[in-house]
Amino acid sequence: MTASEPLPPGRPERAFLDANVIRGQLTNDILLSMAARDVFEPRWSQQVLDEMRRNRPPGVPGDRIDKRITAMNRYFPRAMTSGHEGLALRMQADDKDKHVLAGAVHSGSEVLVTDNVKDFHPPSTGPDKMRVEKLSRFLNRKLEENPGRVQSALQDLVRRNQRDPRTMSALIDKMAGQPELRAFAQKLNSVVPPDQRGTAEVLTANQRRSAQSIALDGMADARGAVASRPIAATGQQKNSPSIPQRDPYHDR
Repeated sequence: MTASEPLPPGRPERAFLDANVIRGQLTNDILLSMAARDVFEPRWSQQVLDEMRRNRPPGVPGDRIDKRITAMNRYFPRAMTSGHEGLALRMQADDKDKHVLAGAVHSGSEVLVTDNVKDFHPPSTGPDKMRVEKLSRFLNRKLEENPGRVQSALQDLVRRNQRDPRTMSALIDKMAGQPELRAFAQKLNSVVPPDQRGTAEVLTANQRRSAQSIALDGMADARGAVASRPIAATGQQKNSPSIPQRDPYHDR
């Protein structure tokens, strides 16, 4: 397709996907499962797909990537963007990434999702404006905006899988093991029902830190409340009550 029409009111956000967020199978599955649930409208270009193929993960044969690209274009026929080549020269991005930003602008996308955010410097206003987000930020934002639909998309993903991960908890654990998905896994783990939560150490450690922070905040509030009480005056000021200065997590 050529330039996309503006989004009608109420339709999903349109997102242009850079090659580095769709070349891996797990990130690709997550994004396109969300797109299938109308969490967002995906866009890409032939140059992005060519780059996805060239930079495929080690050990993945080219025919396997070709099969995935064919499926992507079949299931999302409106995603392909073309006719943007003339915009590339004026794009404010590193030379090798100008075509990516041009595709995002030409497609009418509202956000460019890439893990190379430092390579893009689009204006914040005008016809070439574009928001640029890392994958983790984009996924977390979508989870905040529509938690039910995002969780449904991920349930679709694990139901389709013929090999692990085949449960939500296994999926969260697998995401937690990948740096680009770890922040999303941590946020998702705090949203799903308890029986669907992951158990990876990085997830449980994060939960423990959160619990400790809440408890310590409560202790600080209690100390502040005691310290702010007026001191009784019966001829001579009394000392204010002392607060035990011990760590409740180590003195049990």
